[in-house]
Amino acid sequence: MSLYPTTLFHFTNKKYLYGLLNDNFKVSYAREKIIGPSNSREFAVPMVSFCDLKLSELKYFLSYGKFGLGLSKEWANRNGLTPVLYINRHSGLMDNLISGINGVYSHLNSINNSSRFDKLNMSLLNIMNTYRYIKNYEGELWRHEVLENENYRFADEREWRYVPNLDTPGVAPFVSITNIKTKKQKEEYNSTLNHIRLEFTPDDIKYLVVESESDIIELINHLNHAKSRFDEPTKNRLASRILTVEQIQNDI
Repeated sequence: MSLYPTTLFHFTNKKYLYGLLNDNFKVSYAREKIIGPSNSREFAVPMVSFCDLKLSELKYFLSYGKFGLGLSKEWANRNGLTPVLYINRHSGLMDNLISGINGVYSHLNSINNSSRFDKLNMSLLNIMNTYRYIKNYEGELWRHEVLENENYRFADEREWRYVPNLDTPGVAPFVSITNIKTKKQKEEYNSTLNHIRLEFTPDDIKYLVVESESDIIELINHLNHAKSRFDEPTKNRLASRILTVEQIQNDI
């Protein structure tokens, strides 16, 4: 028996769940902060996040939304998703990493854009790509500019991420936090991602999660209107895979 499930979950609100059932996942920039013993760095990365949790564990992680989608890990593997790397904020490894990132940025800013540096730039960026999959094991949890938990254990979420390739045209692989602080700035950067979708088929769906019993019929009706994606056998299968938050909290 494996300690890990065969499903990855993404939680959100009702409107976004209905939207992604129609048109797949939209990618957006997420703000991140990594902290070491004496260094820290804030940035934003284009991504879609999931949690690698069993049904019995989901009750502890519904703060991201009461509507969700569970997709198979076979789908995740086909699309290149990967678990994030959790590093202890008290570890020298994190300080070394942040110092290295700062050094790479300084180097890239110091050289010109001539073609003889293109290969070097891409080599450095390939190393820097690791930085897009790193998170503190535990640290401050902020939501909507409010500190919710001073010592939140991020590793409990067992996050997996989809992040567009470094060479995706028109997409900045990293954004400085100073460039994405306001809602308007974030909307402008997210607009550069409008053409990117993380796609799935109805056959990739293992579970659907809604807030309450009253949402089940509404969700089934929504699937009925999405005729191009959900045929009758698929809708019947998915109807049997709908869970409510109440079931998850009380019965699983």
